[in-house]
Amino acid sequence: MTQDLKERIVGRILSKDSTYETIKDLCLMGSRFSGTESEKVAQEYMNQFLERIGVSAENYEFDYQGWMRGECDFSIKTKNKEYEFSAISLVLAPSTNSQTLEMNILDGAGGSETELKRLEKEIPGKAVMIHSGNTEEGWLHRRIKYANAYEFGAKAFVFANHNPGQLFPTGSVRSNRIGEIIAIGISKESYEHIKELLEIEGFLTCKINVSNDTPKLISKHIIWEIPGKIKDEVIVIGGHYDGHDIAQGATDNAASIAAILEISRLMKEFNYVPERTLRFMAFGVEEFGVVGSTIYVNNTDLSDVVAMINLDGLIGHIPKHIPCSGIEELFLKLKEIENELLYEAKISKNIITASDNYPFFLKGIPNVCIFGEKPDPRVGRGYGHTSADTFDKISKLDAKISTAFAFVFIDAFCKMKEMPMKLTKNEVIDILQEAKLEDNLRLLEKWPFK
Repeated sequence: MTQDLKERIVGRILSKDSTYETIKDLCLMGSRFSGTESEKVAQEYMNQFLERIGVSAENYEFDYQGWMRGECDFSIKTKNKEYEFSAISLVLAPSTNSQTLEMNILDGAGGSETELKRLEKEIPGKAVMIHSGNTEEGWLHRRIKYANAYEFGAKAFVFANHNPGQLFPTGSVRSNRIGEIIAIGISKESYEHIKELLEIEGFLTCKINVSNDTPKLISKHIIWEIPGKIKDEVIVIGGHYDGHDIAQGATDNAASIAAILEISRLMKEFNYVPERTLRFMAFGVEEFGVVGSTIYVNNTDLSDVVAMINLDGLIGHIPKHIPCSGIEELFLKLKEIENELLYEAKISKNIITASDNYPFFLKGIPNVCIFGEKPDPRVGRGYGHTSADTFDKISKLDAKISTAFAFVFIDAFCKMKEMPMKLTKNEVIDILQEAKLEDNLRLLEKWPFK
């Protein structure tokens, strides 16, 4: 591809609001939560979009453990009063089977093993409140905190947002199976209120009643290709289209899907021929614990796939972070092309295990996960996984610049003289063990090695 053609595509991205309008379309149709009608609407929307631009799409169907949210009641009893608090069930958490469970509740802080070990004699049979912020061991994924609570004998997991705004956090507690103990999300404000009551009363009782449905369901990935000059070397460009049912899932991850649709449209319009074949994948059922892409990777011949570029949270913050799964050769090659990118990005050896790049990494495929870097890491997900992840959080400028960044990165990556070598199973294990991730990945049931 000539430099002139690349500049024309970038210019078109920056001069039009096409990505922004597609994000709006995806958000206004609903959450696209797995198993909902809006998920089917999104699938049809993507198929029709690709048909209009002259691209043939494959619909890859798969079975998974479904989950549908029901009612959630949560209250705290003191000696003299009962306080009602708003709460929601976490994804893949079990129900109380039409019963109201009553138990003591305590504060487990960040929910790390270090913090819970100090309470190990008190936890069994109780509800444990654990906030979504950093722990004494650093940042830990919600599913690790849930697994820790269960391992220490908790009867319920009460997950509190560490960001203000009366926002209830959601997210899965297990991957493709129903969790062992009930799990609910509460706001930071409720968490602080309950902590004050604990300070005053010494001990509290909570009452929890949740009713969720757990059907077996079918979802699908939407897959399409832009053939390259080197046809037998395929680079997967992926992102998940499902969001959580409490919001529109704008930044996580409708915006990334809009970007890859727009990039595909312009590649067709400008007769762009990439150096290597690009296989675009809109993944389903990511928010259930990276279920959809894991099923695909474990049941597909990936011998022609030389790399995977994952877009998760691409739009929402203009600065970009590009972690490369601890792969030294990939890191060095990215450093070689960083001056070709649209603007400076943070390139790191961080390992992202909770998005759709991770199943590819487990197969030894070099991978990156590009996301917008929040200015203050203490906010964690920020609006993500709450009802506030809505279309108004997207700006036209961010949509344009981030889409242009993704296109320029894909172009530069695709044109590298040689792709990084695939890893052996032992090399993958070594990287994860050196990063001290094995124990947590076992808790997450994301350690497939014997």
